[in-house]
Amino acid sequence: MPEVLEAEPAPPPSSVGRGGDGEASLREEIRHLGRLLGETLAELRGPAALTRIESTRQAAVALRQGRLEGGRDAFAASIAALDLGELELLAEGFTDFFHLENAAEEQHRARALRARDAAGPPVDASVAAACAELRREGARADEVQALLDRLLVMPVLTAHPTEARRRTVLDHLARVSRILAAREDPRAGRGEREALEERLREVVTALAATRKSRSDRPSALDEVRAGLIVFERTLLDAVPAVYRSLDRGLAATWPGQAFRVPPFLRFGTWIGGDRDGNPFVTAEVTRAALERHRALVLSRHAADVRSLLSELSASAAGLGGAEREALEASIAADRERLPDLPAAARWHRADERWREKLAYMEARLAAARSRGEGGYPDAEAYLADLELLQRTLAAAGLGRLAGGALEDARRRAEVFGFHLATLDIRQHSDVHARVVAEILARGGSPGYLDLDEAGREALLGELLSRGSLPYPERRGLSAEAREALATLEVVGRARRDSGPAACERYVISFTRSVSDLLEVAFLARSARLGPDELRPVPLLEQLEDLENAAALAQGILAAPPLRAALRNELEVMLGYSDSGKQVGYVPSRAALHKAQLALAQVAEVEGLTLTIFHGRGGAVGRGGGPSNRAIRAQPRSALRGRFRVTEQGETVAARYGRLEIAVRDLEQMVNGVLCTSIGAPERAADAATGEREELLDRTASAALAAYRRLTADPRRLARYALRATPLEEVPELRFASRPASRTADLSLESLRAIPWVFSWNQSRHGIPGWFGLGSALSTLLAEVGTERTRALYREWPFLRGVVDDARLALTQADMDVAEHYSRLAEPQDRPVMDAIRAEHARTMEALRTLTGDERLLGPWPAVEKAAARRNPYVDVLSHVQIELLRRLRRARPEERARVQEALRLTVNGIAAGLQTVG
Repeated sequence: MPEVLEAEPAPPPSSVGRGGDGEASLREEIRHLGRLLGETLAELRGPAALTRIESTRQAAVALRQGRLEGGRDAFAASIAALDLGELELLAEGFTDFFHLENAAEEQHRARALRARDAAGPPVDASVAAACAELRREGARADEVQALLDRLLVMPVLTAHPTEARRRTVLDHLARVSRILAAREDPRAGRGEREALEERLREVVTALAATRKSRSDRPSALDEVRAGLIVFERTLLDAVPAVYRSLDRGLAATWPGQAFRVPPFLRFGTWIGGDRDGNPFVTAEVTRAALERHRALVLSRHAADVRSLLSELSASAAGLGGAEREALEASIAADRERLPDLPAAARWHRADERWREKLAYMEARLAAARSRGEGGYPDAEAYLADLELLQRTLAAAGLGRLAGGALEDARRRAEVFGFHLATLDIRQHSDVHARVVAEILARGGSPGYLDLDEAGREALLGELLSRGSLPYPERRGLSAEAREALATLEVVGRARRDSGPAACERYVISFTRSVSDLLEVAFLARSARLGPDELRPVPLLEQLEDLENAAALAQGILAAPPLRAALRNELEVMLGYSDSGKQVGYVPSRAALHKAQLALAQVAEVEGLTLTIFHGRGGAVGRGGGPSNRAIRAQPRSALRGRFRVTEQGETVAARYGRLEIAVRDLEQMVNGVLCTSIGAPERAADAATGEREELLDRTASAALAAYRRLTADPRRLARYALRATPLEEVPELRFASRPASRTADLSLESLRAIPWVFSWNQSRHGIPGWFGLGSALSTLLAEVGTERTRALYREWPFLRGVVDDARLALTQADMDVAEHYSRLAEPQDRPVMDAIRAEHARTMEALRTLTGDERLLGPWPAVEKAAARRNPYVDVLSHVQIELLRRLRRARPEERARVQEALRLTVNGIAAGLQTVG
């Protein structure tokens, strides 16, 4: 079975995870997992199966090392000669290997994080390191407090068709991770280690024997359940850990200074609320999602209280005065609310006043979950009880007990409340226009859709200025209109039931005008929500909308109903995916950058808080890349301590699947926001007119010209993409509940940007993440020279982010492999590949000139080693996928299902091997 490529001798198994060379430990762990998988496949499929896998592996390694006679053409021919069963075997074996390799690398990362934390100094990009950096920059304690007061860091989890693995597979891999972690415990005896080894074999066998692809498309509620698992397993524990780290960092950096750290780190979600183009997300799904959020977080609060009940056994004999009176009054009030509880709570001693209080708190949480008598009415009441415990413990001289587990419980209550995560609703602007027109027509005002923008704004503004709106009669309304109103009614009930944070925003896809937001405000009022209960958030996705960002913001602020709903905060969402698909990588990044500066100018003039909501994906072509670098690349005048960002599909499991990694990634995000937001404020108007912005205009124009040449014949590009990538097969791959296209027409205009990026990455073209950069950099080098360009790269975080993200994307692109995909296209369409290859060569040459480094991944040796390890085995899956695509397109009806199943396996494997999907 596959092994790593390095030739150095492996360390003995006993040294794995017990100090020594971390890279050597990783290599040995991967080898060991590969051996276990090989033995398992030999048991399940016979020795001949392992022979086939091993011979293919050796050929792939020889190909990458330049030793395979006949090169890639010969390798491709050998794959094409296999029967379907052999192709399935390779797809299964190499996919399983990548899953196991990823588990080993995840464990290696957690091990490295622990080692660096134990070393003493603040870890790079941690919150402690952020505190140290702020102090080096001369930040005063009052400036830091002001930043903390306005700080918002909010990852927003989404469900998109990017997570190719089944939940069952993820569960098996979680078990592998737990076993790998347990094997590193130096306290484990020989018998325990042998038991862990046997258990590892069992899990590997279960993984190998499990079908890797879904037989049915997951439902919207399946996605809700998957999202909640992340909160349950890691985030509910990771968030208090981040706050603890920040508290320690502040105390160490400014000794003796008391800081107030508000609940700035919060979470949002679109899962169960995002209905744009997804008919499966209904009002009932949204209701169920909100109810499950509430049930999960209340269960965790109850678990916290039960744990504290066993720990806080201290006598309250030393507590007196006003604090004693406050505690006793609170317990007396609880007795009145829950008169039946004391009989069940007599096990504690009479002087254990905190235990009695906690017993009531547990009962009140249980009643809140069932909505029974005596339950907590809201999270604020529960939080007040936790703060009462802390205050009275401190007053009794037990301040240490007020920290630790009790402080973690308080942070959880403060951040997650009774809602867990803020659920955003999202819908396409066209839907709102149709529903508003229908409601107005039934109310005696037809012709809304025939009005121009000024007419729509005037009509809706006048209606929203009234004290109340008539509640529309549901009978006779279309299903679309009933669904829109039912969703908003669900939102209203959730806000009253779980608190306003349960649902605060309504995101409007493809926002183009002020009326798009007024329509949402009108529908919310029609569903009996208050004027300022739900904030309409425009989502700007196309180039022309990004360029119009300032004018749109000014129009929004000029509309009194919208200004009231904004509550002194201008929030705008910027979509990375569609703009990248429309104009290409560099022009999209430039347009997003300039839109932020334009919005910051409006916010400065109007005296508003600005929050940019970044709609990023996992892949570079959709705004992905390391979060800390992405944050530092934002304009400082637009950031100013406020950062909302989508965590999409495949990134959720990678970033938040393990506690140590979740804490580290959250700290990196907080670090970036803190360090980029401190210091003298930069006026947005000055930043938007500097020399750098003029250079950006010219370089983006050069990149756009290159992209326009590629897309000059959209029919040819469409034909090429549909044949030379898995794009045509994406709708049948069942990754998520959302269809791949917004309409039944599978054209490039209607196709979602996510499968667009997905398919180019699968086929190793990768153009959404780099195409046009070579033309942009060549223009910059020609205009200002090599040394000035290198200085800009060093000093300008935006340019550095654009270049370095593309360097990572180029690691996953491979023109030789893409060339073989291109042979699936019709001969007249293959010149598309010539254009891609030419821009790739131009980009690589410009990068060498800019960086002075022949190696694409020079600054990231660990990534470079991982790419070298993985490339031969991704090659196997790529050529198997090419052959399966060829066979699927000519398969007889009775063969299609089996070929599609094998194709889905290759998608899983390539996604795992490249560690990116969409």
